[in-house]
Amino acid sequence: MKIILVIVSGVLLLLIQNTTAAGEISSTILVNESVSWDGGTFKYVKGTPKITIQKINISTGSKEVSLAVHCHTIPLAAYVLKGSVKLVKPSGENKLFKEGDAFIEVMNKWHKGVFVEDTELIVFYAGEKGVPLSVKEDGSSPLSKACK
Repeated sequence: MKIILVIVSGVLLLLIQNTTAAGEISSTILVNESVSWDGGTFKYVKGTPKITIQKINISTGSKEVSLAVHCHTIPLAAYVLKGSVKLVKPSGENKLFKEGDAFIEVMNKWHKGVFVEDTELIVFYAGEKGVPLSVKEDGSSPLSKACK
């Protein structure tokens, strides 16, 4: 697990703009939590670890765009490069993340992302070989039983 955290930390460092003088290095921790944005817990995988780093581009065309309700059975963190995303749980609980924000996503909880402007996200999944990055709410995956 330490290797996973080192890899994710290294990639996050690449995202930080260097505003120091030549030859100097600057580092900023963007998020350092043991709970998700809603206070929920997460756990690391037991099988073969698999790191996935994904850039997601959402083009809204000046309209609100909502992702389908889904859940993640693996831990993940995200960084908002551009725009914003409002994460919404079926209960109505929600949180808005804007450009420059980093967050730990909810695990094993149904939710969706809502976008009102063009948005770019970098998502870091600490997954498991053979396990999908997300599960649809339609019940088509046996993993959906883990989601609440």
